[in-house]
Amino acid sequence: MLKRIISTIVGLGILAFVLVQKNQFIFNLAVAVISNIALWEFYAAVKKKGLKPISFIGYLSTIVLLGIGYLSKDILIMIVLLMLPLLLFIAFCTSILTNIKYDVFDISITLMGILYITYLFSFICYTKVMPYGDYLIWFIFGGAWITDTFAYLVGMAIGKHKFSKISPKKSIEGCIGGVTGCIAFFLIYTYFLNNNIDGLEINYILIGSLGFLVSIVSQIGDFAASSIKRFCEIKDYSEIMPGHGGILDRFDSILLISPLVYACLTLLNMGIL
Repeated sequence: MLKRIISTIVGLGILAFVLVQKNQFIFNLAVAVISNIALWEFYAAVKKKGLKPISFIGYLSTIVLLGIGYLSKDILIMIVLLMLPLLLFIAFCTSILTNIKYDVFDISITLMGILYITYLFSFICYTKVMPYGDYLIWFIFGGAWITDTFAYLVGMAIGKHKFSKISPKKSIEGCIGGVTGCIAFFLIYTYFLNNNIDGLEINYILIGSLGFLVSIVSQIGDFAASSIKRFCEIKDYSEIMPGHGGILDRFDSILLISPLVYACLTLLNMGIL
């Protein structure tokens, strides 16, 4: 328990330092490092099932994260669109040059790691460079943390109906508690932003609806990561954070909600929602 508490304090301190960074390059670099660690955990997990991901291709993909906020949107979109075909080409070349050491399954799991981790992590950087991004990014992390915390507390208190065998400790009551807590956080945080940040006026009904969606997707992200761990027959992705597991164990919910939050906030900013 002491290790878990110390790990939590240290982890939150480091993360808070990263999130409040005004220097976009330092922020992007931190996200790229975290992404590479998460990729290493993912590739190490699937290796236990006999797969052989081409790891260096995954690590290479995180370079694109460094350019977010510095390259124009048109150039960045072109790079992202061309990145996967290029990485696929490199993967096939690697397979051929190594006498088919890596087969189609190895190539597929390599690209899955890039899509699941690097690509989804990129939306954290995209959100950071939005107008008011320094404040809006907390919808991603706060949504995941509050959902997880309330789901755990409510589940421990009154949870009786199991949700899925993928994660047998989770209950329907806990899931509902997580949704309720996330909506409350989104509304309270929005009230703070609307009354303290000049130029921000976020619609409460829309942000409450986003809170509902974020909590649902956050919990699906948790189940998705658990299903991968069950397939790989592991308890945690690594022991980097004592008492908590690995980076993927802590960011599994954040990965899936980051593109959702970015997309919805962009539509709100454009006046489409």
